[in-house]
Amino acid sequence: MYRIDSMYEPMIDALLLARSENKADRWMASVAFWLGRQQIYNVPDYWMALAAKLTSVLPAVDKDAIIDQLNKQETILVANVGPDWPEAPASLLAVVAGWSPDPVPVDLPAYAAAKRYAVEPGGIVVNGAGIPTDRQSQAMITGAYSYVEANPSTTVQFKTNSGFVEMNAAQVTAIANAVGAHVQASFAEEATVVAAITAGTITTTAEIDAAAWPANGAA
Repeated sequence: MYRIDSMYEPMIDALLLARSENKADRWMASVAFWLGRQQIYNVPDYWMALAAKLTSVLPAVDKDAIIDQLNKQETILVANVGPDWPEAPASLLAVVAGWSPDPVPVDLPAYAAAKRYAVEPGGIVVNGAGIPTDRQSQAMITGAYSYVEANPSTTVQFKTNSGFVEMNAAQVTAIANAVGAHVQASFAEEATVVAAITAGTITTTAEIDAAAWPANGAA
């Protein structure tokens, strides 16, 4: 947990996170030089080496803006920077690790179920008509299908997302089949995702989101 009287803890956290993502920006070099000058956590050599390396890979305009503010020794560091990135000292990493607790693990099967429940009632499009697929609409469509199956010559009024339309038995059947296929595809993909979670091939919520869920609005 950050101390509210400390300004450099969030600076260090942001700097190290950006570095772990292979970013190199002008603000990062500026922060690293400041941390080195202040000898924060007694690792000034690391901060200066990191600052020099960051400065060396910046675009020319940003690099020149940083160098203009450096003293002679710091300028020499930038001029003589090596090909490798400096390793963060273990003492620093130990301090940073104590700032925040580890994130609570995500229940991936529960997330997959929530994803399916978001996709399933999302609606579909059949022959240009938006068809709702929430649980109540599924029940009404099932009822309409049963009705026209028993009365094949009749027509029914059906309310789509864009308004009422009159449908014959074949059209109602097509909608019922499309809705049923959408619902089953949603559950089938959840089953596939849960199996992949169990197998260890899906390990993040992003991978769950990227799975082959039936897209909302797909025919």
